Amino acid sequence: MKSKRIIIIAIIVLSICAIAFGIFKATHSDNYLYNQDGTISDGHQELIEHLKEIEDKEERKKQIDFSLEQSIITQEEANELY
Repeated sequence: MKSKRIIIIAIIVLSICAIAFGIFKATHSDNYLYNQDGTISDGHQELIEHLKEIEDKEERKKQIDFSLEQSIITQEEANELY
């Protein structure tokens, strides 16, 4: 009976620690969701910049087409990037 209580308490403590660690990791990691100043990054603009930097024309076209098919960028943005 006493060992069951200890196991239950241990599971609760471990669960709380795991949740706290997950929250800490999500808010303090370099997962590109947050900028250094705490603001949320603009993934759309970062994608546009990434597509502009691709030097291989075939690869750039494939990624632009994929982004367009997935409605990540508009046709107008795709035309500018081609």
